[in-house]
Amino acid sequence: MRTQLSCTLCLICFLSLCGCAPENAAIPSPSPSSLPGRAAGIVENETLLTVDGRDIPAWEYLYWLSLACDRARGQSDTPDWRSVKEQALMNTALYASVEALAERYGVEYTDADAAAVSERWARRCEAYGGEAEYLREIARYGLDRDRAETLFRVALLYGKLRDLCGEGGALSPDAAALDVLAKESGAIRVDRILSSDWDAAAAKHRAEMFFKQLNGAPNQAALFSELTWEGSDHAGPRTLKEGTFDERLTQVARALQIGQISGIVESADGFSILRRLSPERDTLLETWLRRTVEETARAADVEVTERYQALDAARFSSALQELRRA
Repeated sequence: MRTQLSCTLCLICFLSLCGCAPENAAIPSPSPSSLPGRAAGIVENETLLTVDGRDIPAWEYLYWLSLACDRARGQSDTPDWRSVKEQALMNTALYASVEALAERYGVEYTDADAAAVSERWARRCEAYGGEAEYLREIARYGLDRDRAETLFRVALLYGKLRDLCGEGGALSPDAAALDVLAKESGAIRVDRILSSDWDAAAAKHRAEMFFKQLNGAPNQAALFSELTWEGSDHAGPRTLKEGTFDERLTQVARALQIGQISGIVESADGFSILRRLSPERDTLLETWLRRTVEETARAADVEVTERYQALDAARFSSALQELRRA
């Protein structure tokens, strides 16, 4: 059965389901070790789903589900847990699509890239006050160094794909496409890093770490784009209009100059850092690449396992909170 899904990313995925697990189906007892794995009762390295034949380990989906659950609990006392589960699936498909595009266009992961990932790890550890502190923070989402560096590699590949969007590159849009993007850009465009968590203190701390990394960064704009993928808002740059943000965030966005980054702003969503964007070519190319990634994910065949079907987001979120408290 092919099922059409949509989410706040304006992303649609077609699911080729393996079949729903009946209630009380006998599933072998796993031995998970991470907090999300224990909350879900799933071994983290087993394949939970595939995207165009690419195996996705459970830890990767559970990472996105942990973020989605935290954000949902921060926004509402009665989240739509089905949408939360689908939102995590959309983000998983997006990351897989970045890797698929990198393969399609011959983007290679080099020794220099591996060194850059190691350097990125070192910067994160420094921002959190040391490796032990950073490992403790990311363990909340089921990550260790290897898993975090896997996500870093995808972010690095995304940056290489962005380079291919430049003039003469394999992903470069033509003049007509750029004109359309420019007309859609509007007068005020912003991007956002969002830290959202059921624990407000944890969300604030994470936002402070994001802000600390941005201060003094040699390429603040590039780092900001990278950090949006680590936050809880993956909608990308958007035109400011009624309903985009609540009034507090809207006021801050309107007060920013082009290229300027805000401080940490608290709202119903959590803790945000905004960046005012211009409708220049670089901004348009960022939008172009995001749409390309979304379209790739939209066309993907996603096949899920019975364990995925049996996973209940509400129970997972409650169990994860209890494990974090312990």
